[in-house]
Amino acid sequence: MLARAIKADPAIAATRLVILTSLGHLMTRAELHAEGIADYLVKPVKQSRLLDSLVDVMGPVVSERILARPGPAPALPAGAGFLRAKVRILLAEDNVVNQKVAQAQLKKLGLTADAVANGLEVLQALEGIPYELVLMDCQMPEMDGYEATQLIRQREHDAANSPGARRRVYIIAMTANAMEGDRERCLAVGMDDYMSKPVREADLRDALERWQKAQEG
Repeated sequence: MLARAIKADPAIAATRLVILTSLGHLMTRAELHAEGIADYLVKPVKQSRLLDSLVDVMGPVVSERILARPGPAPALPAGAGFLRAKVRILLAEDNVVNQKVAQAQLKKLGLTADAVANGLEVLQALEGIPYELVLMDCQMPEMDGYEATQLIRQREHDAANSPGARRRVYIIAMTANAMEGDRERCLAVGMDDYMSKPVREADLRDALERWQKAQEG
């Protein structure tokens, strides 16, 4: 009833609506659309699901602004090596809007990335291309970033003494969780670094600088 009242008022009809519901009161997409509701969340709401919903609902507008905004590139240290060489980066993110935003941020740093949508696709991509860096979303369908990272590290361990073994890929976690211990969990499964979502340009730049220092070491 409230959704109908909002959509009937021209002054606020453009407001985007997200319904909070319980498992016993699910609506179909057709029913949601008929009521002017953009998305729904099942309670209790997980933080990662909330972020994805907000990106889906508001993302097209936000991403268009980000992609259209030229803006200066973030300041980088003199001689930053990753700007001079072709770096193979794999972006693992199941949300298309988040993919576009991350790729736009990388472009400002003079970098590009191939994008995949889940952990299974990460493993498949690494079989064909020796990526040096993976930006790994932790919450993905089919296989999440934690499991994918563990399998990557197991593969590297098994192939360590093989002829032509590849260099260990550097994995930076991206997670919407903000609970104590999340960073430790990422590192425990074999990730090298950690960024909170939504990822800010400054945080991405700092993570890339840490990656560059690790390569030099």
